[in-house]
Amino acid sequence: MCGITGVISLKNKVDVDCLQRMAKKIDHRGPDGIGFDVFNEKVGLGHTRLSIFDLSEAGKQPMSYQDKLVITYNGEIYNFLELKAELNTFGHEFKTGTDTEVILASYQQWGVDCLKRFNGMWAFVIYDKVKDEVFIARDRFGQKPLYYTFYQDNFLFASEIKSFMEFEGYELEPNMDYLERFLNKGVCEWSSETAFNKVLRFEKAQYFQGKVDVLFEAFMPKTYWSIKNNLENKKFNKDEARKIADKYYGLLKDSVRIRCRADVEVGAALSGGLDSSSVVYLINEILKESNNQHLQKTFSSVYSQKETIECDESSHIKKVTSQVKVNSFTIEPQEKDVPEEHEKRIYVTENPPDGTGMSGWHTYKLINNSGIKISLDGQGADEQLAGYMFYVSDWLTYLSFFSLLKETYYGWKLYGLNKYIVKGFICSLLRQFLGVRLAKYIVEKYLKFVFPVKLNAGLERDFNESLVNLLHYADHSSMGNSIESRMPFMDYRLVEFLASVPACYKIHNGWTKYIARLAFDGKLDNSITWRKDKMGWPVPEKFWLLGGLRTWLEELVDGSDLVRKLLTPEAIRSFKDSEEIVMKLRMLNIAQFEKLFLNKK
Repeated sequence: MCGITGVISLKNKVDVDCLQRMAKKIDHRGPDGIGFDVFNEKVGLGHTRLSIFDLSEAGKQPMSYQDKLVITYNGEIYNFLELKAELNTFGHEFKTGTDTEVILASYQQWGVDCLKRFNGMWAFVIYDKVKDEVFIARDRFGQKPLYYTFYQDNFLFASEIKSFMEFEGYELEPNMDYLERFLNKGVCEWSSETAFNKVLRFEKAQYFQGKVDVLFEAFMPKTYWSIKNNLENKKFNKDEARKIADKYYGLLKDSVRIRCRADVEVGAALSGGLDSSSVVYLINEILKESNNQHLQKTFSSVYSQKETIECDESSHIKKVTSQVKVNSFTIEPQEKDVPEEHEKRIYVTENPPDGTGMSGWHTYKLINNSGIKISLDGQGADEQLAGYMFYVSDWLTYLSFFSLLKETYYGWKLYGLNKYIVKGFICSLLRQFLGVRLAKYIVEKYLKFVFPVKLNAGLERDFNESLVNLLHYADHSSMGNSIESRMPFMDYRLVEFLASVPACYKIHNGWTKYIARLAFDGKLDNSITWRKDKMGWPVPEKFWLLGGLRTWLEELVDGSDLVRKLLTPEAIRSFKDSEEIVMKLRMLNIAQFEKLFLNKK
């Protein structure tokens, strides 16, 4: 895991000093060393290293292969050992113990098809010095970031946009359309646009291969992978559910196994929910099977004060850590520290986020302070297994009448008169009596909420949109603390399997994430496996921003020219006076964004 940056010039020699400054700007992503070099005068590659495999100097980048290919790369290829063994049969020889060299050999052997063989997360740029050709690629899900811009016959790219600030003459400017959409609708990190004018995101599951001059004339990345969920209407079968749960468990366990590969110690972020608890449990099982007596370390954010206790998951965390027997470390975010830590987080996220993200941010800060470089995290399960309560509406809407009654009954037993159960019940009845088109019209015109889509269709949408937001935050927040975040639920084998699973096995008898619960039934404590509520790194933002931090928030917002350009004085005053927290946070984050990146003073 590292930071990458570079300059590809159409007409000019690349300035080595500029390249070094661009890399230095993002050295929090790789504090173990900086590398940079220029090839054929017009291609400059920069790199900041977080040493994970082959900690020697042999692993530094940019890395060369057979005096032909050079690469700057950020990420991990978890199956690199298997690929290395296969490449050996083709006559490839290796000088390092890194996955970086395996990427180069794979590209040499299979060309762009190497991407389909990689199991991991990546953003890289390879330059073929002989062919004068570049190969740019990003992982299937967008876990590792890559931004670019064209400026005065130069193609600039980097893991973080702030790197461009070091290129001579370049100034960051706000993308007002993007920021206005953000204020009205929230974040959209799946978009190619960013909060900076003319700075674009290289999209997930895409690659570009072509001559350097083609890069400037016709830059058109191609998609190499996409997901399509199973939309069939299947009836639940108990035996089939058991088979699916067993396969899910096996795939997840192997995903955890290969994500434990490293030449440094691995830890885990633990929230107390089913997903992170499953990962912690599997790490322990893998350690025991290899006769490794080492106790894994887990890291959690907690809240013990009576005003913030609603965000606390300590009781669930303690149940997991006592059962699995790990070294548990906790941290409690303090209100007085929020202004300083918030500024640091906006500096690394760059695009303004919806919230402060203080729980996740402090967890990664704790991991860094403990000397750990890698954290296995539970991100990605909810958008594949229907882990949020709002998915219940999608599920109920398209059931037959008797199935609707049955699922509604079990849902009410579990959750009471939940609004998502009520929505789904109403929409299902309207659909059955009036048809989808008329039911949708009535619901959206008179009841004023969006008519649900089929469960697996909704999961596919959220996998490609809201999950990408979370992956963006996970990368930037972890790397802002020099931590590599690895996500077992984002193994492409598991993702493709879960996409094929019919919806009836994802919600059953009122239980969200049913097959995941079934897979860990009898393994984790029932209070974790069959836990009804879901929290997921909550933050006591309302208590902070309506209380002791209200003055800090209002001073930042009042001093923001950008907020005043986006909102009328009446709107700003209304949002400041309101108890509603969403718009306060968005204004705060825009103000902080402006202060860090646009304030030329």
